[in-house]
Amino acid sequence: MRKISISRITLLLAIFLIACTSPGNLRLEQALQWAGDNRDELEKVLTHYADTPEKLAAARFLIMNMPYHFSQEEYFISSKGEKYRPDISKFCDNKAVESHCNSLTRYGYRINREKVYDISSLDCNFLIDNIELAFEVWQKPWAKNISFDDFCKYILPYRAQTEMPSNLRKEMKERFVPILDSAKVQTPLEACCVLNEHLKGIMKYGHTGLPFYPTIDETYHSGISQCEGLCNLGTFIMRACGIPVTVEQTTWTKMDLGHSWCVVLDNGKFYSFGPGEDQPDIHARSFSEVRHRRPAKVYRSRFDPDFSIMDRKDDGYVTTLKSPLIYDVTNEYLDKTTSIKVSVDKNNRKKGKSNQVYLCTYNHYEWCPIAIGHRKDTVCYFENVVGDNIFIVADSPDGSKLRNITTPFYTDKDGNIRKFIPLKEHKQTFTLNKRKKKPDQVHTLYFWDTEKDRFTPLEYVSSTDTTQTYDQIPANALLWFTIPERIVNQRIFFIENDSIKTY
Repeated sequence: MRKISISRITLLLAIFLIACTSPGNLRLEQALQWAGDNRDELEKVLTHYADTPEKLAAARFLIMNMPYHFSQEEYFISSKGEKYRPDISKFCDNKAVESHCNSLTRYGYRINREKVYDISSLDCNFLIDNIELAFEVWQKPWAKNISFDDFCKYILPYRAQTEMPSNLRKEMKERFVPILDSAKVQTPLEACCVLNEHLKGIMKYGHTGLPFYPTIDETYHSGISQCEGLCNLGTFIMRACGIPVTVEQTTWTKMDLGHSWCVVLDNGKFYSFGPGEDQPDIHARSFSEVRHRRPAKVYRSRFDPDFSIMDRKDDGYVTTLKSPLIYDVTNEYLDKTTSIKVSVDKNNRKKGKSNQVYLCTYNHYEWCPIAIGHRKDTVCYFENVVGDNIFIVADSPDGSKLRNITTPFYTDKDGNIRKFIPLKEHKQTFTLNKRKKKPDQVHTLYFWDTEKDRFTPLEYVSSTDTTQTYDQIPANALLWFTIPERIVNQRIFFIENDSIKTY
């Protein structure tokens, strides 16, 4: 899952006090001030729509919210300062792209990354074209009943996440709207299903070989990207056709990394789908029915920030969870959520400067925060979490890094807690299977040592080509069996009734 950059969070926090208290006119003026030299371009848009109130309101909506959005621009740069980004559509496969990128590095090219903020870079022609095209498709049968508020939030925006703005909206409209016209669809959900079925033939999940964040144009012309690129393109195409869509995301709790997908709004309800993949009628069920895909928390992206979620007594720790551009929608999915109440360990009861606490899951070699809760005295509280997962709770007394304040614990579907406090005086014997494709690599079993607040290795007593046996495993311990190679899904687990419970 993409993480919002520190600079972006810093910007949002810096303008929080201004934006959260400013009515529309003041927010618009503040945005124009942020535009700097680009102010004239934005004022041209407002002047252009001075006599068309509805389009003027749409233009104001975009401009007021542009300060919170940017493009993540990435490219190779030569020793002479020449910019270059490979056209992946001209390569036979991702291996060829990867080989080409590696050769560039050998010849002295380096990767340059910069953030280009919308408020200071988008011109009047781009914004006017975007507004006109959005209003045209709003008149379509499947879109005409969408409220102006929902139109502004889910059809009008020109971006989904941090992709570079694309000029393909007109081309998308002209290519895909006729498909919906001929299908005679009448609702956003029907339109989404018809169009998404068509997208299955032109886009698919895969690695591009580029070490860059994907652009709309790259994904469109190559037809290949990972979940973020597919979501960005899928959202762009759907909006270009008058279908109200946005992106959702999760950090996995039973797998490493995370995932993004889309939702379509129909008659006040959102329906999840995978762009070019799962349709709305099966997408949410596929999450619920497959154990390792059940998200513990789900967050929906929004173009207009909600500053009410920001805590004035913030501890200063920077995390995407504090972004006013996402909000918690876990309750909208099929698995029942629960409340978690867990006590702070005795040796960590010294409170930081804030009552903010973080629910963390072990994901790709570290404890990653997936939810923000609050602490009252010595108890931490979290709402709307899907159970049957292992977590740890942290706080941030200095605002720069997290400090674990509980032991790892398992919570069941009803919120009942089982803490993993190793019983070092009670030893277990257990034989573990090595990874099938990597039996020759060194395998190490670790247990979470609550006294040291880290995973501590154990010595095995015997080893074969396929197994390793240990006889000093502390009872009630959280375990981790790994190889040195940094790969995904070396998951934590515990032993119960002589069987492994993996998370």
